[in-house]
Amino acid sequence: MSKAETAPNPAEFTATDQCVMCGLCLPHCPTYAQTGNEADSPRGRISLIQALARGELPADQTLTRHLDGCLSCRACEDVCPSGVPYGRLIDNARAELRRRAPRRRLDDAWRQVFAGRRMLRRVLYGSIRLARFSGLWPLAGRLGIRRLPLLGRLHGLADRLPVARLSFGAAGADAKPAVYLFTGCASEIFDRETLQASERLLQMLGYRVLTPPTQSCCGALHQHAGEREAARGLARRNLTAFAEDIPVLVTSSACAATLREYDSLLGDTGERFGRRVHEIGEFLAAAPWPESLAPAALDRRAAVHVPCSQRRVLHAPDVAFALLRRIPQLELAPLPGNDRCCGAAGSYMIEHPKMADALAASKVGAAAELAPDILVTTNIGCAMHLARALAEDGQTLEIVHPVTLLVRQLAGTRARA
Repeated sequence: MSKAETAPNPAEFTATDQCVMCGLCLPHCPTYAQTGNEADSPRGRISLIQALARGELPADQTLTRHLDGCLSCRACEDVCPSGVPYGRLIDNARAELRRRAPRRRLDDAWRQVFAGRRMLRRVLYGSIRLARFSGLWPLAGRLGIRRLPLLGRLHGLADRLPVARLSFGAAGADAKPAVYLFTGCASEIFDRETLQASERLLQMLGYRVLTPPTQSCCGALHQHAGEREAARGLARRNLTAFAEDIPVLVTSSACAATLREYDSLLGDTGERFGRRVHEIGEFLAAAPWPESLAPAALDRRAAVHVPCSQRRVLHAPDVAFALLRRIPQLELAPLPGNDRCCGAAGSYMIEHPKMADALAASKVGAAAELAPDILVTTNIGCAMHLARALAEDGQTLEIVHPVTLLVRQLAGTRARA
């Protein structure tokens, strides 16, 4: 059993003293709503973090289970009257747990493959694509792979794999204002249509789009797993890749949130970089649009899912609505329960499947009741998690990024022009 010991960096945990244990966060915590266990609430977890840092409790399996069970959705932080920086506290606590606990080789390996190296990601993409086209992928489904806990979950999540090659066109004339486009790790594999649609729309609006090949994963997966040095290394790589002082546009709201808060990893340098980061919807909503760029009408109903990162960290919950109102005849409706996490939360949907599925169930029920033609979300992780949950429920609802839907309608207009 792990022994209790004082954290070597107590300054990282002093903000726990800001919590007055008022309990105003409790109704907003998704995990507490599911379990009713005080140790699964924000103030309960803050008490555990204090005890961990002060050497009053060992970093045993019980404490680790309660802290790892947090989604990092930051709903509590958003409503806290005392301004407790809960997101940083839970990341610091996980880093301390990581320092004390033995290395988890399997977890480390998949993060290295998926997020650490672009070449390994492309090998992974090619392998899944080969399995699908060879018939092995659907055969595995018919043989019951989805009944297996981990492999079945990964099989369902990877159903979203696009068939399009990821390629970007010429950057455009140097005279145009330039922007960077962040491609990420999950987006680079599973959301290629959105990346290409973003490049195309930005070019339509007169921007020169730069996609540095040396860019890396944002580091969120490592940071939330307590692998701070690995996350810091990825952050430094991105600062080098996006060195020019121009906007960095991000299609996934979770990545945008992480990049914007690089000060937690790199101090003042990261803070200056974070000021250049924009979730692409925020940027496009504020950009000037020529009158000639008018989307074709779409007589459909779209439900809009607002990810926690979009609402709680970026504080821009209305971005998708602002963009999609440009499409004539498109009926927009918020997905009921938008204030509650869907359960995706990066790798949480893989590592904590029961809780993730329980949280997704309310979204699935809301979608069935609302019966939209399209579901829109700004985060690829949420899209994959919800797509799997909806498919399991028998709902064949297309999930798209708002930029993708916009570009589809703009393509229809230009085709008729």
